[in-house]
Amino acid sequence: MKKYWKFTSIIAVIVLSIGTFYVNSAMSATQYPEFVINKKSGNAEEIKSLVLEGGYHEGSSMNYTNNHLEITSDGSEYRNGSSLLDLVIGRPAPMIQELQDEYRNFMRGKENLDSFFENNKLLAYADVKYKIGSSTSRDFKFAISILNKDDGNTTSYDIKVPDSSVVDYIVVNDVQVVEKELKIITHNYTSENEKNFNEKHIYTLDISTGAISNNETILSIPDQQGNTHIYADLIKTNHKQANEDLIFIKTQEKMIQDEESDMNAETSRELISYNLETNDQKTIEFPENLKEHQISFFDGTTIYFSNLSEQNLIITPINIENGQAGKEFTTQLSNETSNTEPPIIVVKDGKLYVTTQLTNLTTKASVAVFDVKTSETLYEGEVERKNSPKNMEEFELYIYEMSVK
Repeated sequence: MKKYWKFTSIIAVIVLSIGTFYVNSAMSATQYPEFVINKKSGNAEEIKSLVLEGGYHEGSSMNYTNNHLEITSDGSEYRNGSSLLDLVIGRPAPMIQELQDEYRNFMRGKENLDSFFENNKLLAYADVKYKIGSSTSRDFKFAISILNKDDGNTTSYDIKVPDSSVVDYIVVNDVQVVEKELKIITHNYTSENEKNFNEKHIYTLDISTGAISNNETILSIPDQQGNTHIYADLIKTNHKQANEDLIFIKTQEKMIQDEESDMNAETSRELISYNLETNDQKTIEFPENLKEHQISFFDGTTIYFSNLSEQNLIITPINIENGQAGKEFTTQLSNETSNTEPPIIVVKDGKLYVTTQLTNLTTKASVAVFDVKTSETLYEGEVERKNSPKNMEEFELYIYEMSVK
């Protein structure tokens, strides 16, 4: 009898805890304002598939405690209005949620957006596992899973990362499939002979045999030396699009010191293209007037440069084959902005989606959709706080991710 009494008590505590959680969530959810995307012009249907993710906080910009939320054409939803399970394990990105809904068994334990590749034949995932707490080699291994969509079978490999004895850490930046080969693009931080390097690697896996057939170092950059710092990034692409080319941006900065503060000033920038089929590597030339513009997105053939000029956001496409500029995309902002953060750009299904990142008392994040071929503006809108009180305290909504379902 005592055994059942204890069991009943445990169940009661669990039910009470869950009930308390949802009551508190419901009460606390009303404390945060709702955000909406208000249309300025165009067809509101163009943003039906758009999802913005951001962090909201009240008070000064030095307050780093954010309440995370999603904003769609239907309004906003805070994570503290989510289920208990969502709060414990975190709500996945929209693309991950879609894959989980369609391939639930395959998707277990897989959440890194950069580790996926999908086409009409397969869904592939490649990430890195390693031992935690080891003072020597961490025994880095690729954890690879490939789902055949025709028969539903999954093939998995655990493969030791080649030459990992000199690697301090390794991060997957992208995954692509070319013919019967899986390409894993990584950022490696290596140490050898008391010298440290930041490197970009491409590991090639033969899908039929499950063996690593090649490990190529695309870039190897010495760690910071003196007041000069060089780093390389892979330009953002559509996670669900296959690309033959990768575009890396290599930037050199110099630390400038004065009496008031220290700051990094960019001294040079280089665009490097790498073709996954031919393994050819080349430097991309682009117009001099774009040297100081932000580089925001690559859609497989075109790089999109962006620039905030007074009350206009101007996006300039550059073709990687000939370096020629295409027709500019321009959207007018609600006010002049000093925000130096580049806009977020996504190109999908012949449309370019763009959003600036900040909404506060004086600034509204702008959202626009363009036709890629014609440069026609299909939609313009702004992210606004709904039902704003007259005496509103300082707040900030920072948009850090945009996706198109």
